[in-house]
Amino acid sequence: MSRYFFEIDDGELHTTDEEGLELPDLKAARDEALGVLPEIAQAIHPRGDRQELAAVVRNESGRKVVIATLALKADCIA
Repeated sequence: MSRYFFEIDDGELHTTDEEGLELPDLKAARDEALGVLPEIAQAIHPRGDRQELAAVVRNESGRKVVIATLALKADCIA
């Protein structure tokens, strides 16, 4: 098992994971990053009509190994 560290950025707030998660492989880290973004999107109050959330995953040596993004977009059609 390897330890992966997750950073979350919503365009205003940036959180850095100091503890990390032990996961079996890179695919599991990718799945974790993709899974956390919708949860965060539900918990935040959108600012404006467009917002992007990002989860950056680093390995134990600090190298970025996954970047997952979720874009929220609203267009009013009159």
